[in-house]
Parts: sequence; structure tokens; C-alpha cells
Amino acid sequence: MTPHYFIGTQEPATLADIEAIEQQYGFTLPADYKAHLLQYNGGWPRDRDTFLQLDPVDGEHVERSVNQFKPVKNGDYTLESSLRSLRSELHDDLVPFANEAGGDQFVLSVGPEDYGSVYYISHEFYKPPKRKEMKQPRQYGKGVSFLAPSFTAFLDGLVDIPDDDDDDDDDE
Repeated sequence: MTPHYFIGTQEPATLADIEAIEQQYGFTLPADYKAHLLQYNGGWPRDRDTFLQLDPVDGEHVERSVNQFKPVKNGDYTLESSLRSLRSELHDDLVPFANEAGGDQFVLSVGPEDYGSVYYISHEFYKPPKRKEMKQPRQYGKGVSFLAPSFTAFLDGLVDIPDDDDDDDDDE
């Protein structure tokens, strides 16, 4: 797979920064995601920024465009601020790591049954799990869709979708 190049990144995160988050929230982030944070720390992919999710109902692909990956410690809309603001809404096993322009979230599972898996939360359809379900594995609530079995698989699944205005009109 062609490597990703990220732009708009922040000052690099340190392992100590990441471990402090893990200790504070009581989870361990997947190694591939940690490596990504240590290399890029936020930003967005320069070229391939869209994940094509297969809709289980009609078999069509739905475009899920990454607007911004959340940096650790430095910058706006950090991983820490997202954990603080979304933690009471999300299942305990889900960690928001990126968002779509409209506010939908890309999240990683840190739970034992699907550790490292990537999910998409559509805020229009999201209904948080009940408090008693927050600790039950994979009771993530409505509006949560599986995307990839790992952060690396998620990155590898990102594609470039040309804008409509990028098309050349040779019919003139």
C-alpha cells in the first residue's frame, strides 16, 4: 500500500503523553495507533482521506471522509478534549480518534472482544447505550457501524475520491 502523508499535524506526541492518557482513562491504545500518533499527531491525509463503508442493507458503498485526526496534547480538538467531552456519551470501550466534517466520529475499540477495531458513529442516528450497557462488550448503541478490524486496516482502506469539480469536461 502507498504510504500516507499527513498535513496539518501538531508537534509530535511522546510516549509519555500517550501513556498519561491511557493511565487516566484506564485503557491501552493499540500499538499501530500509538505509532501513528508518534509519527503524525493529528492532521489529515494529504490525498487519500475517504473510507468506503459497505452498507449492509443495500450493498452500496457509503463515503466516510476524514476531516481531522485528533492530536495528543497539542492543538485544537485533541484526543484528551474529545475524551472529556464525549466520554459520558460513548461506551467505555470506544475512543474517538478522528472526525468527519459534520461532526460524526471515527472511534477505536479498546475492548477485549474487538480490540483495535475501527467504528463510525453517525451523530444523526446515534443513540448512546444505557449506563448499565456501558461496561458490556460491544453494546455500543445505535448508529455505530464497523469499518475495519484495525487502525492499520482503516488507514489502508482510505481512498482518494476526486471532487466533482476536478473532472475535466472534454465534451465542449
